Amino acid sequence: MKEAELQQHLHDLEDRLLHPDREPVRTALGALLAEDFKEFCTTGRIFNRQQLIDAFLASSPRPATMNHFYVTPLAKDAALATYHVTTPSSTSHHSSLWVLREDRWQLLFHQGTIAA
Repeated sequence: MKEAELQQHLHDLEDRLLHPDREPVRTALGALLAEDFKEFCTTGRIFNRQQLIDAFLASSPRPATMNHFYVTPLAKDAALATYHVTTPSSTSHHSSLWVLREDRWQLLFHQGTIAA
């Protein structure tokens, strides 16, 4: 996959994860998460794969936009995505480590940090 295609593909996947309420079948989002997924949330909580899937199922629509999205390829099967999320009440910085496994990109690690 070319770098521009990878950038768009991972942007689309991140957008799906940012807005799980838009998914016709929210449980399908689980396929985007690696089995050994971990997230350090902006709240300080640590989520594993199942906890995030549960959060997707319980989420409601929220006004959030993703800005300054950039992908840094790390290897042929790994990439780092960084971006900002803006809501009416906050801005946060995010980083995601994506890995290519079984011919599909999966999120292995994610961290969000509230902007100062």
